[in-house]
Amino acid sequence: MDTNTILKASDIQELKALGSYLEVKRSFEEELNSKLGATGWASFFDKVNSLKEVVSSNKDYLASICDDNSFKESKNKMSKLLNIKVKAKSWIELKRKIEIFIALFCANIFDPYDYYEKTKLEKFKNSSKLEGIDIQVPDETVLLESVLAKYQR
Repeated sequence: MDTNTILKASDIQELKALGSYLEVKRSFEEELNSKLGATGWASFFDKVNSLKEVVSSNKDYLASICDDNSFKESKNKMSKLLNIKVKAKSWIELKRKIEIFIALFCANIFDPYDYYEKTKLEKFKNSSKLEGIDIQVPDETVLLESVLAKYQR
């Protein structure tokens, strides 16, 4: 099961559509290599969302947690920050867990629709130059339809 699908779920019903509770939870926990401590759909959904928020907002702190602390302190600080019991037997294992959390929760997920919305006006201007039309758009809030109406032949 794809963890990005689990992370993108906007409500409990979307999570339930992915499969049984145990399948979804085990798949996610295996990917994290950590137990979440969730006991049902609601607590699982809440835990995933809180982890998304905590890890993305504390990415730099999490990445540097091993630098200035002892192994035990680093483990405890990570457990306290994430609100889950982090188990590791060595520095390598702890650092690997940190990398996994950062990679899963801080990955920039590419959304083609958002990309299109951000770039459509600039691409329209550039393609219009190929037609010999130099379009000047003073403001990014100008709608593409109004620009088309202005330069329509």
